Amino acid sequence: GLLAAVRAAVANLEAHVDEVNALNVYPVPDGDTGSNMLATVRAALAEAEGAEPTADRIAGAISYGALMGARGNSGVILSQIVRGMAEGLEGRRRFNGLDLAHALSVGSSTAYKAVARRVEGTILTVIREASAAGVEHDNDIETVLTAAVEAAERAVARTPSLLQVLHDAGVVDAGGQGLLRLFEGALGSVRAVAGSHEPRPEVEATAGELHPARPSAVLAHADEGYGYETMFLLQAAAHPLDLDAIREHLESIGESVLVAGDSRA
Repeated sequence: GLLAAVRAAVANLEAHVDEVNALNVYPVPDGDTGSNMLATVRAALAEAEGAEPTADRIAGAISYGALMGARGNSGVILSQIVRGMAEGLEGRRRFNGLDLAHALSVGSSTAYKAVARRVEGTILTVIREASAAGVEHDNDIETVLTAAVEAAERAVARTPSLLQVLHDAGVVDAGGQGLLRLFEGALGSVRAVAGSHEPRPEVEATAGELHPARPSAVLAHADEGYGYETMFLLQAAAHPLDLDAIREHLESIGESVLVAGDSRA
């Protein structure tokens, strides 16, 4: 069931990748948030397809695949959401709604820890509010995931009020929208298995109301500076990695720094 939900999540993001790319104005307006998130979850799914069919092994494989395949800021943050969720499911061959709610909470806190300069109105806001909604429900997986999706929709709709560059461009946050599309795909899979066809209530900003960023707003944001998006994948050899020291140094020489992983990689 978990693997089927991940497959459906990836498929739903793939179907909306152009939509997510068109929303991308923060932190860099290069129109690749959807592509980066899709590359990340495709790598996660590929790793999971060969895992032993228990919840914890599949979750662990998804986590490893997402970390190794992470692309861009959005992909790295997404990999940390997945990593936290995998930690929340550690040791469980099966899981229920309460376990899922706990996993979402760990995913949220893990993602926040990976970002040195946390900005609200982004994917971080969306996962935090989605996870908070999930813990308020019972042990039914569909109920918990439905609550998380509805909270994610509301959070995405609010992102322009939290981040000025989104408001100026007339868009919602691309990373948050990508995460919502993943959750929607997973929920569709869970409902198909359960035979549920209950419609979800409409919220203030639906996907049909989304528009690409206004070019003038995107160009204005782009003119604020120039640089390179650089990614490193480090693996420990003789000594474990010191993530705090690495993060502190990179913060002193770069912007929008994300350091994800553990002492091994």
